[in-house]
Amino acid sequence: MHAHPASVWIRQAFLSLALLLGSALTAAATTRPASILDDEQFRTDVRQGLDRLYDMDYDGANAAFAMIEQHYPGHPVGPFLRALLPWWEILVDPDDDSQDDAFFKAMDEVIKRCDRRLKADPQDLDGMFFKAGALAFRGRLNTDRKNWLRAALDGRKALQLLEEVRKRDPENPDLLLGIGLFDYLADVAPSQYPVLKPFTRFFPKGSRERGLREIAEAVEKGQFVQAEAAFCLVQIHYIFEHDYATSLHYARWLRDRYPNNALFHVYEGRTLARLNLWPDEHQSLLDVLERHSEGKPGYRGDVMTQALYVLGRDDVRWRQFGEAIPVLSRLEGLPSGTAGDYKAYGRLYRGMALDALGKRDEAVYWYNRAIASRPPGEVRDKARTYLRSPYPG
Repeated sequence: MHAHPASVWIRQAFLSLALLLGSALTAAATTRPASILDDEQFRTDVRQGLDRLYDMDYDGANAAFAMIEQHYPGHPVGPFLRALLPWWEILVDPDDDSQDDAFFKAMDEVIKRCDRRLKADPQDLDGMFFKAGALAFRGRLNTDRKNWLRAALDGRKALQLLEEVRKRDPENPDLLLGIGLFDYLADVAPSQYPVLKPFTRFFPKGSRERGLREIAEAVEKGQFVQAEAAFCLVQIHYIFEHDYATSLHYARWLRDRYPNNALFHVYEGRTLARLNLWPDEHQSLLDVLERHSEGKPGYRGDVMTQALYVLGRDDVRWRQFGEAIPVLSRLEGLPSGTAGDYKAYGRLYRGMALDALGKRDEAVYWYNRAIASRPPGEVRDKARTYLRSPYPG
């Protein structure tokens, strides 16, 4: 089961464009002086801040970004970097919209400052780069909020700016992330999800094979977008390619570099599950639950929903019925808005575990709870089957 599969390709395409900041850093040095992006100290500070952000060291990232904003008052880089902290809070728990207003206001401020610079000089690099990033971020969040037309329009504008960057520095490997992701997803996703076909007119024709090569090269040779490119490959190979070994390869690549990132952590567990590597999966997902108990940053929201669901499901699959019950109980206790269909699946698996333990009356209760929650067809059909005949275990 995948969360919101029909929107994944647009969301990830916007996310890649949002990393134009990193692409711009290397492109600017070979094109035009007098840009913030030419400042080696700025580059160093941004790299350090991004590394801390990816490792979910929010205090360290905030300190690095605040120092940059203080050094460049009035520049669009200030609100751009400041917005990355609430952005990662949104990524961890997309159903929580409490950060939306602050985030949109920050991106609007970036665009306002960029437009002011571009009005004075249409070739201003800082104006183009940071506007592209803000449009991409704004479009990315609009896809989560199902504002499809706004998202597509922002994405088209951001992609046009990306092409301008490419003309200036065609050999820049960091640019391959955005280019490759659009190449791949524009080719693959509309055929799998017809609802997306009307939006393809906003973007160029893509190529699956070329896109995969370009994103992999961004991981191998990029200076600033390696982590984002690797995470895109985790998701592409998991969701679209069903190549779970490659997805796991990149998930572990990310975990080696950013061991405290909750999103990278839970994807490691999910890919291990797909490969039926039970002992490793079990330990990885138990570690996710432990870090949640310790209050580690990022270990909440959708991360916890996924971890509890996959662990509880596979406890049943691997006949660990006694262990499954408390895990699925924790899933049931999550706020309804963050769990979606996962709760319905959890109720089904809880009934199966109880049946296997000989607790038929309790199992029947949970099968009925699963059916009453207007679940996916698979859940409804299996629950009805086990109401007629107990799950044998």
